Amino acid sequence: MAGGLLKASPAVEAPAVLDLSEGESIVEEVDAEESDRRFRYGKKGFEYESEDGSTFLWLGFRLQGRYDSLPGQIKSTGDLIMPDNGEWRLNRGRIKGGGHLLSESFQIYSEYDFTTDTWLDYRATWKFGDWSGLRVGQWKSDFNRERIDSSGAQQFVDRSLSNYWFTIDRQLGVAAEVRIGKEKVWDSLVWLEFLSGGGLGSTFEGDSGLWMLRWQWNPQGEPIGFGQSDLERRKELVSAVSLATVYGDTHYTRFSSSGGGQLPGFGYGDYRLFQMMFETAAKWRGMSWQQELHWKEIEDRRVGGRRHVAGGYAQVGAFPSECWSWFPDPMELVARMAYVDPDISLSSDGQWEWMIGANWYFNGHRNKLSTDLALVDIDDPVTGSKSDLRLRVQWDVSF
Repeated sequence: MAGGLLKASPAVEAPAVLDLSEGESIVEEVDAEESDRRFRYGKKGFEYESEDGSTFLWLGFRLQGRYDSLPGQIKSTGDLIMPDNGEWRLNRGRIKGGGHLLSESFQIYSEYDFTTDTWLDYRATWKFGDWSGLRVGQWKSDFNRERIDSSGAQQFVDRSLSNYWFTIDRQLGVAAEVRIGKEKVWDSLVWLEFLSGGGLGSTFEGDSGLWMLRWQWNPQGEPIGFGQSDLERRKELVSAVSLATVYGDTHYTRFSSSGGGQLPGFGYGDYRLFQMMFETAAKWRGMSWQQELHWKEIEDRRVGGRRHVAGGYAQVGAFPSECWSWFPDPMELVARMAYVDPDISLSSDGQWEWMIGANWYFNGHRNKLSTDLALVDIDDPVTGSKSDLRLRVQWDVSF
């Protein structure tokens, strides 16, 4: 389950047995070295591990500073008509914590963003071996890869233009995950989730709720996991093919880190959503690929009528040093294309995003510098077409 597996470090060694001479009196104290092993600064931040390894907890921080020549969400020609007012700001400031309690099978995770004063994630996951699990809490629904991928583990400064239209984002819910045919040619992961339908910060209500079903086939018998770039420079190909669907009732037509919201042309109401998605991903020898193809139906249950939205993206990345030794090893080059048709029944309303970028990894995704340049082209049947260039630079660091 995405973000759910946190493996404990090897159990610390037992303290040496004290060799006391007869008649000596000594008060046994906790060995300083032993204490350092339990409390340490490790790969995930500040870590604690019990002596027997049954409990492992960590606390980490993440900062993301960004310059954007066209700040904000671009969703219509109106967002391109405004004069450029580029800005540099702290885009994310996260406090994260997680691990397992009493057993590796009981995992917890929580995340808070102090730049927006928002409690993003709080969840508990029970793992039954390596073939199934149950989860309760609030987290990013396991619907589409691009949204599940942490913003700190992406190849571009931000997600594609299509993410705005199709993501289910964070929801309160319950979920089950099953792995079938482990390490076989039919190796698959299946997620079934029931979500509140209200987005981040909402509660369950009787008139709303979304069902999400995702199937991921792992042809090589190994799950590719969630996170972009082939930082491991894999010698063997690993790939995935996925299908997912969402169905249910909600008062909203889109979701984001701000909670439930509305796509252009919609207001607060009673809607029935039906979404379908096809997705592929692969990594091999420093190269990476992923794409999504979406279709979405929005039915207005108050006044009637339906709107259909389609779109998706495709992106590739590569470390040129895998082919040319003179190329800097920490540098990755990336490219992406995204497209959205906000209303299939209309013509001349398409949205396009063409993008190239580069990453310099100081310490994998935990410390990297990213930049990308995009040509955003939006058609509108009323206001006509508008295009503009968008330049972004970002430094993302976790500690």
